Amino acid sequence: MFKKETGSIGNISLVLIIFVVFFYVLYVGASLIIPFIIALLFSFAIIALSNFYKKMRLGGFIAFTLSLGTYVFIFWILGKMLNSNLGDLIELLPKYQTKVLSIVGSVFEQLNINEPTSINQVLQKIDLQYILGLIITGVTFIFSKTGIILFYVLFILLEYRYFSKKLQLMILDESRKKQIFEILEKIKGDIKSYFVIKTVVSFITATVSYMIMRVFDLDLAIFWAFLIFVLNFIPSVGSVIAVTFPILLTLMQFESYYPFAFISVGLIGIQVLMGNIIEPRFLGNKLNLSPLVIILGLAFWGSLWGVVGMLLSVPIMVIINIILAKIPATRSIAILLSEKGELQIEAQEEVKKKRRVLIDAVKKKLRKKK
Repeated sequence: MFKKETGSIGNISLVLIIFVVFFYVLYVGASLIIPFIIALLFSFAIIALSNFYKKMRLGGFIAFTLSLGTYVFIFWILGKMLNSNLGDLIELLPKYQTKVLSIVGSVFEQLNINEPTSINQVLQKIDLQYILGLIITGVTFIFSKTGIILFYVLFILLEYRYFSKKLQLMILDESRKKQIFEILEKIKGDIKSYFVIKTVVSFITATVSYMIMRVFDLDLAIFWAFLIFVLNFIPSVGSVIAVTFPILLTLMQFESYYPFAFISVGLIGIQVLMGNIIEPRFLGNKLNLSPLVIILGLAFWGSLWGVVGMLLSVPIMVIINIILAKIPATRSIAILLSEKGELQIEAQEEVKKKRRVLIDAVKKKLRKKK
């Protein structure tokens, strides 16, 4: 009895040590691991777009080259845009901070209230450059690691051609082989759906937001639109942060409150429409993650890898949940992480079984007729 208890405690201790070491390696090796994960997702995106071009009856090499060229052009445009806007933004921030202090002072004056010294001191200590800098640092991290990301992408794409063949030769057990390929297909399908839908929704949101801001000639409208596009990939809090900066800017830039009212309603309205109505309709329950798990994952990966961790938190949690659902020992954990306690893999397998039964029944009827 004592030996059994000692053994179980030893196993738990070993698992905890492995977890601690694993996440320590993730934290310490962030500068190498993050670019690799981005490169992996980028490789999936290149392959997906290449397959789309192939459907247009283009040759394999032409489709791949066109896909790669499309993404290079997009990143080149984004790099040029960031380079031209960041300098202007840094110059304008001190002026905006002074305007915030002036607005707060005028509010207290209109209410005939003496402005508390503590509030004034707190506002003066708030460094808008530092706050916005945290977000910009996370975004520019990706661009600063372009060289190593492209290096990874090159070798991932070279490996992709023979990966399935290697896996088939490596795993001899047919049932295990089938299980692993199902997991990989599920991960590839769900991540692809998530990024395609999220990219389209974020692009439409950013475009409409840009048009609203341009109508009122808001400073750096294209930069705020880009920030809205990127931050929309961060679940829940991303969209809130994305619209907060341009809305606050209207108070600092314009003397009248009308631009503030119209821009606020417009930006918040498009976020609610796209994020709460359009996106769920197309994305459905493909993620199959509890909202609490999404928030906790956001906090954890954000604390581990910063803003980049927040951007990658949902895909990482989706992959973890798919793998846990396929392993009998961790299936219960996958149920806890799921949205409604239902595992999509089980549902898909049930559909496949019903389909096989139906096909077999049809074949039997055809044989009898013959």
